[in-house]
Amino acid sequence: MKNAIKKILSFLMTISVPVLISVLSILILLSPMFMNLEYNRPGFPPDEYGFTTQERLLFGNQTRQYLITNMALANLEELRFKNGEPIYIERELQHLEDVKIVLRGVLNVFWVAVIVTIIGTLFAHYQAWWDGYKRALSRGGWLTTALLGTVLVLSIVSFQALFTNFHLIFFEGSSWLFYYSDTLIRLFPIRFWQDIFLVLGITTLSGGILVGWLLKDRRDNN
Repeated sequence: MKNAIKKILSFLMTISVPVLISVLSILILLSPMFMNLEYNRPGFPPDEYGFTTQERLLFGNQTRQYLITNMALANLEELRFKNGEPIYIERELQHLEDVKIVLRGVLNVFWVAVIVTIIGTLFAHYQAWWDGYKRALSRGGWLTTALLGTVLVLSIVSFQALFTNFHLIFFEGSSWLFYYSDTLIRLFPIRFWQDIFLVLGITTLSGGILVGWLLKDRRDNN
């Protein structure tokens, strides 16, 4: 019975590691620090339709806060240009609502992975299962490395294809397609998403390598 529990926990912990590392990387990207650095970095494309960097930071951060807090969609509906026109049209608001739903689902999976890891840690502590525990985490680190390495290669080969397929998986139809003049594209141009994928890939890949190497496999009978 104990060996069966070890095998189950080992498997669950291994697949939890990529979730933990990748979602922690996403949370870094959802911080105001990243947005401030991104909008102010040299070479970031200006908005051809007139947003200043400060306006991008203002509206971009309000949009970010909506996605990660309990802020109601009505708060974004109230955002206005100087002429009184709404910042976001209905189609953009619907997409942001869809993004928030997807993000909530990702965070739910993250907390499941946290619980699995806590249970595995407690089991390792009380059942003297540390070697098997470390092996499970190490395998998870190398699994993370393999998955993110693949994503990075795909982003280098064709970022547009990767970006398109990502949206086709998580969003219905063409609900994520917008005009260049739409606010979402003006605030978050393709270069923004290229940098997002690059930083996400590097941080997650580095985390996977670190976990895989530090907790490298030590064979025993557990």
